[in-house]
Amino acid sequence: MAKPLAYQPLTDFGVNGLNTQDNPATLDQTYLTSANNVVLRESGRISFRKGFKQKVVPTGTAIGSMIEHFDQSVTNGVNKIFASYGTSIYRIDFTAPNTAFPSSGADVKHTVANSTGNWQFVNFNSRLHCFHAGVVPQRYDGSQSSGSRWAAHATDPASISTLFDPSCGMGFYGRIWCGGVAEAKDVVYYSNLLDGDDWTGGDTGFIDLKKVWGNDEIVALAPFYGKLVIFGKENIAIYDSPQTVASLALNEVIRGIGCIARDSVQAIGDDLVFLSTTGLRSLARTTEKDKLPLTDLSVNIKDTIIRNIGQSTNVKSVYVENEGIYIMTFTDKNITYIFDFKHITPQAAPRITTWSFETDREPSAMIYTELYSGLLVGQKDGGVAGYEGYFDTDLAWVSSAASYTNSAFTADICSIWIRMGDVAASILKKMILVLEGGSGASLGLRWYKDFSMNSSSTTQIALAPATTGTTALWGASTSLYGSAKYTPIYGLEEYKTALTGSAKHLKINMSIVSNGYDVSVQDLAIISKQGKIR
Repeated sequence: MAKPLAYQPLTDFGVNGLNTQDNPATLDQTYLTSANNVVLRESGRISFRKGFKQKVVPTGTAIGSMIEHFDQSVTNGVNKIFASYGTSIYRIDFTAPNTAFPSSGADVKHTVANSTGNWQFVNFNSRLHCFHAGVVPQRYDGSQSSGSRWAAHATDPASISTLFDPSCGMGFYGRIWCGGVAEAKDVVYYSNLLDGDDWTGGDTGFIDLKKVWGNDEIVALAPFYGKLVIFGKENIAIYDSPQTVASLALNEVIRGIGCIARDSVQAIGDDLVFLSTTGLRSLARTTEKDKLPLTDLSVNIKDTIIRNIGQSTNVKSVYVENEGIYIMTFTDKNITYIFDFKHITPQAAPRITTWSFETDREPSAMIYTELYSGLLVGQKDGGVAGYEGYFDTDLAWVSSAASYTNSAFTADICSIWIRMGDVAASILKKMILVLEGGSGASLGLRWYKDFSMNSSSTTQIALAPATTGTTALWGASTSLYGSAKYTPIYGLEEYKTALTGSAKHLKINMSIVSNGYDVSVQDLAIISKQGKIR
């Protein structure tokens, strides 16, 4: 009697994201061994990342830092985007995206000798304060007359004998705090109240961390539940009462865990995340380690990320609030990690995917901006791009369309090793894949058998095109802004692919080339028949 066909659904395929840490032969199908250029949507389904639309053409030098500054010196205030590269800080003008940064104007370009672009920008009291290792802090004040808006800080703390050159800073409780000065790497300085230029008068002062944690150096500063957090490379100090410096008091010292990258620190809800030598960590869980022992948010890629830490010299990050994702990139490697905090894995860690980019288009600076309602990325080649649409753009400017040409990117998804049978190898018959969207995109399928690194077979599938709906946008019967708007329909589509041969274990790889439409993996199943026991 012929054995019946077996239907093996891969329930919740890939919904827990990337896992390169654990044995792929023992993981369940909710994890992936590759998840590149994808995100995990609200439903947990694997979907395309958005594209990066060019806003400013490259200058040839990597963007080092970016910030959105609210300038209150003009009526009703105005948001301005500042970026740095090389020895210059620029105000970005997005009115003409087919041009590079403006090169003149009182508040447009500021050059600082010996700087490399790796600034930390701080918004404070309507001014923009800028900190960079090896140079005097700089300040932008839009209320000043033309030619005087940029200036170096006028005073240095009395204890500084050579150069006051803090590498990190922040605005907090009415004053500026900074640290990482070359001649005093274990000292935090704070400015006079409401005056980020004054480091000598009023109630200015400093905190000597050498008395707290011994031999270490300050990397980053951040607020946390109304407390002052000082990150060293190997230790963390937390102070109470920063609102009244006379009452500053040491709350807690966390030893053996520090921050190795200033720009990895981000506030996410009621927490701070930061990169340590052992991976991405949560400050809330670290301070409450007796209750929440897991502090490693990168547990599913632990060895991989530690290897990248050892090979990289610069890290940038951003928390994209409207997407619920923390993005961290190693700027000298083409690898960007996406930590999804909307949902967590069974290990109580965020779900992880990766992004990659064309050479020299990799992110080198990132900000979440209210002005453009999302993510802005400064690129390695000096361009600036916005996170929107489902195409990347290249640098071919089309004058008639007033836009850049589209450039496709490829999403790559690879499963764990799926066990096909308990005893005997299964005779493979068919794969059933349910997708949403894509609209004619090309999907490449590969499958691997029994731990072989060579794919057994490949096939290409042209995804079904989207159709145009007949219902007006938002269900309205009238036109929107003078033109009729109708919703494209991205229905679920089932695709069947014949499988050949037999296997005890099967790995499935999907590569999808973007064509301007989102696409997500909704369901996956394998049909097979149990073979003979030998």
